[in-house]
Amino acid sequence: MRQIAIYGKGGIGKSMVSSHITYALADRGLRVMHVGCDPKHDSTRLLLDGKMTPAILDILKKKDFRLRDITLDDVVFQSPSNAHLAGKIYCAESGGPEPGSGCAGKGVTEAMKTLAALKAPETYDLDLVLYDVLGDVVCGGFTMPLKRGLAKEIYVVTSGELQSLFPACNLARAVIRYADRVGARLGGVIGNLRNMKNERELLLRFADRLGTHIVGFIPYSEKIKEASGKGQTLFQHAPDSPDCDAFRELVDNIYNNDELSVPEAITFDELHHWWQDNKQAVGA
Repeated sequence: MRQIAIYGKGGIGKSMVSSHITYALADRGLRVMHVGCDPKHDSTRLLLDGKMTPAILDILKKKDFRLRDITLDDVVFQSPSNAHLAGKIYCAESGGPEPGSGCAGKGVTEAMKTLAALKAPETYDLDLVLYDVLGDVVCGGFTMPLKRGLAKEIYVVTSGELQSLFPACNLARAVIRYADRVGARLGGVIGNLRNMKNERELLLRFADRLGTHIVGFIPYSEKIKEASGKGQTLFQHAPDSPDCDAFRELVDNIYNNDELSVPEAITFDELHHWWQDNKQAVGA
């Protein structure tokens, strides 16, 4: 069973990107579990026709953390799209504590334990698990898919904006930390474009500096916003659009990716200087 994790700063569009990856893989015939690892528990919304599911942490609290009183049907939800997809999509959300209360990564930790204890991979005969993880909080809970060796194939979603590249560098350092321990590798950078001038060239240079490659670019698109507003992926909303083709290319590259690497560490000072120099060089 293949396991991948998609990281990125809050608001960068990683859940939107992750949902499209999951949908496209299921359309290829794969049985995919999509696990949202964010206290907002909205990662699977586009896979469930805009609906929000109960979070695993909330279910556990209601049952006083008694796993014997919980079934997979309580915490895992099938996508309505399964009716016409060649494969299957199974959705789960880790959840998190109330704002200002507790550790934000606790939901991720408990979700990993719960899904393993309930034997989700075996029960659903999964081909792939995708973890959609908040990537700008350096909390141990959010590194659980990486730290426990569950997902050894890591991707980072970023734009060419400096505040988006900082968390990408944080993630690279986490991959380096766990490379020898659990075999973690960086699969590449996913560029979710923000309409910056020459943003593609800037991101190509960033990926090269990080010691990895670009696996795909997602264009800045009104159609993506329209689809998200309807609680849909582009595969449902505008399947024949060039924007949807960008997701198909991305998923092709991930599906066939054999360029996994241990990235290069970049300090914040180094990144800041690099960004200023390269932004000027590409005319961004």
